[in-house]
Order: sequence, then structure tokens, then C-alpha cells
Amino acid sequence: MVRLFILNQKCDMRNRIDILKDLVFYNGDLSVLKKELSQYSWDAEKPYLVITKPQLLKVLIKCIDQIITFQNLEDWADAIECRDDLDFESEEIQEIIFELSSPEINGEITKERLQEIVNDLSK
Repeated sequence: MVRLFILNQKCDMRNRIDILKDLVFYNGDLSVLKKELSQYSWDAEKPYLVITKPQLLKVLIKCIDQIITFQNLEDWADAIECRDDLDFESEEIQEIIFELSSPEINGEITKERLQEIVNDLSK
């Protein structure tokens, strides 16, 4: 009976790409997404997804619109910054993610700074 439970539990596990998509778009509870991803190896031979400007913009706008907090945004950026299974469309996006994940180094996250980033990315 225990063996059957374990097999069923594995069948219910979401696939890595679906979880990564939810993480990149910040769809759902970040702690749940991180827990789901912990079922997979941290290392990946190649990225499964590439983070693009439109995807980053959607998350930044969620923060500007106060759907998520500055702390949520920092935690999100920290969760995606060094993943082997994610890549970045450009170095600019990678630098923005680093900035957001490390406000103690790069300066406080503010609505004004986020709006600057959105304006720059929209050009």
C-alpha cells in the first residue's frame, strides 16, 4: 500500500517547466513554487526557459500596482537569479534581476526605480 501511495504521489508532481513558468510569471505562492522546484535537481544541463523582457515587465508591473510587495519582488528575483534551468534573454535582464535580488548591495527597491526600469525596458 505504501508503494502505491508513493507512485501516485509521483504522478501528481507537476513538471519542471510548468513550475518554472509559474515562477517566472510569479503565478502563485512563491514558497509553494520553490518547494515544488526543490523536488528537482538544482543543476540542469541546459535552461528550460528564457526570461524575456515581456515576462519581466509583467512582474515589475505587479509590484508597481501593489499586487506583490517589494519584499515579494526581492524574494522572486532571488529565487530565479542563479538557476541553471533558467536563462535570460539579455544581459540587461540578468543585471536587473541581480539588482532586484540584492537591494542591500544595489539600493532599495522603490516604486520610482521600478518605473524607471519599466520605462527603459519599454523603449
